[in-house]
Amino acid sequence: MCEECRTALSAEIDGEATGRDARAVRRHLSECAGCARWLDACWALEGLLDATGGGR
Repeated sequence: MCEECRTALSAEIDGEATGRDARAVRRHLSECAGCARWLDACWALEGLLDATGGGR
């Protein structure tokens, strides 16, 4: 489920449709510390890119 969750979250971060049930993804996030850390790292990277002008 981790790979599917991370794919859906990546699409969400990019503003794309995930094609997955958002409730299932959020439930997985609440139960999987690895995916929660991965999402935090993605948002941190987004912030760094935006701060340096390298974001979208």
